[in-house]
Amino acid sequence: MVEPLISTATVGHIFGPYDVTIPSDRAHAYATAVGGEESPDYGDSLAPILIVAAALTKLIEDLGLYAGGLQTIHAGQEVSWSRRVKIGEQVDATGKLAANSIRRGNHFATVAVSYTDSSGAEIGTSSTTIIVSGEVSS
Repeated sequence: MVEPLISTATVGHIFGPYDVTIPSDRAHAYATAVGGEESPDYGDSLAPILIVAAALTKLIEDLGLYAGGLQTIHAGQEVSWSRRVKIGEQVDATGKLAANSIRRGNHFATVAVSYTDSSGAEIGTSSTTIIVSGEVSS
């Protein structure tokens, strides 16, 4: 098995850009799954975490975190948006490895993500911190 990128990537490594555009059917499926009276109505806009989750799915794959024997803990998440994102609006996400250290055999990694619209303007940012433990068998 190939060693995951989380083991070899250096701080500053760029991931993506990824197309994280959320089509109408996916947005409505999410709203139905988490719906309820306490759930906010975003109208024709997306729940912000849906866009972040789409980017994280792609990052997890690129970091090699699906490798056998690894255990991952999502240790922190920060998100900031400058405006609402419409359902179906083109959004690209580009990640950058902001930190990657090893302590007691565990990787502590932080990936900063920038979200841009079709004009290239930044419309949001997120920062995800993960802890990865376990060895990849050869």
